[in-house]
Amino acid sequence: MGAAPETPDALRSGTVQLKDGRIVMVRPATPNDAQGMMENINAVGAEIDWIITEGVGSDVEREREWIAQYDGAGSVLYVAEADGRIVGQADVAAGRWPKETHVGTIGVAIQAGWRDAGLGRAMMERVLEWMRDRQFRKACLSVFSTNARAIALYRKLGFEVDGVRTRQFRVRDAWVDEVLMAKWLE
Repeated sequence: MGAAPETPDALRSGTVQLKDGRIVMVRPATPNDAQGMMENINAVGAEIDWIITEGVGSDVEREREWIAQYDGAGSVLYVAEADGRIVGQADVAAGRWPKETHVGTIGVAIQAGWRDAGLGRAMMERVLEWMRDRQFRKACLSVFSTNARAIALYRKLGFEVDGVRTRQFRVRDAWVDEVLMAKWLE
């Protein structure tokens, strides 16, 4: 009997061709990505409408320390790089308590101009692959109820609504529900 074919490790770096033909490198983040990641999250956060944070400031050393916490075993942080610039990021962190270590919580931030081209899907597929490789059982995330594009993507990837925290956020002077979504990976 021959050896089973090796499956690629989700911690690999690899290029992704987007729907519009642009090429993006998806790879694990390193502390050297701190400046680019701050620029990415600050740009997405400044739009106000898509993610909870409105920015992380400009402390590069603090960002390096944050990135270094992702060990590739119980947590992972990916970046999407195009033309030497970080244009997206996705992370997964395992539950903190022993009773929830089978659950990974996902966060994604894709810059304007890079959405609707397949980058969000590529990032999500990579983090889900990483989670399966490490025997996570459940993937969770939360999204603003007003982010129909993201909710549609998550549904296409097999996520279902797990709950709603009504009027959880105030965005642009309007109440916004937090939609909790989950996908069983078994």
